[in-house]
Amino acid sequence: MRTAFFGGTFDPPHKGHLKLAEHILASGRTDSIMFVPAYSPPHKQDRSITSFDDRMKMLKIMLKDSKNIIISDIERRAELSPSYTIKILELLEQENPEIELQILIGGDSLAYFHTWHRAKELMEKWEIITYPRRDCDPTRKELLQHWNEKEADILLQSKLQMPYFEISSTSLRVSIKNGETPETWVPDNVLKYIKERGLYR
Repeated sequence: MRTAFFGGTFDPPHKGHLKLAEHILASGRTDSIMFVPAYSPPHKQDRSITSFDDRMKMLKIMLKDSKNIIISDIERRAELSPSYTIKILELLEQENPEIELQILIGGDSLAYFHTWHRAKELMEKWEIITYPRRDCDPTRKELLQHWNEKEADILLQSKLQMPYFEISSTSLRVSIKNGETPETWVPDNVLKYIKERGLYR
């Protein structure tokens, strides 16, 4: 079974994450999506993030009725700091030899994918699936600055045509801190948990 690895901080998880997963499943490019909240994200060492337990709980609340969606706590169990994607994928393969892992990233990540730890190995070992991000759509010419022609073409073919979901966890944290209630993008049951726990205040 093809399973797309969807890593992120998910701080907080929101409807954009859910709609994105639903569209990618509907595209037929994968059979299931594995949400993998980061335990110690290497690119966010300069700011504090909500506890892993709270982020995991919010994901479980949001995704409890979703089909073909998995949530993994592998990053906590791995106890890696920083938790590089390639290490996590290798551990997931060891634990789940029956699944065919893929890597799900956004267009913004595609633009700087060459900076990821052991990026060439990531591309050689696993299929990349890229969803669009507005104003972040690297061209073949731009990719060729960091990849050879074969690699650039593989990355170009990874891009999906689908709607943009214009929301970020950062903006949602700011809204909640300012006393707003962003129910348009945060499910009611997740908002209830956020309020009960006093998160982002």
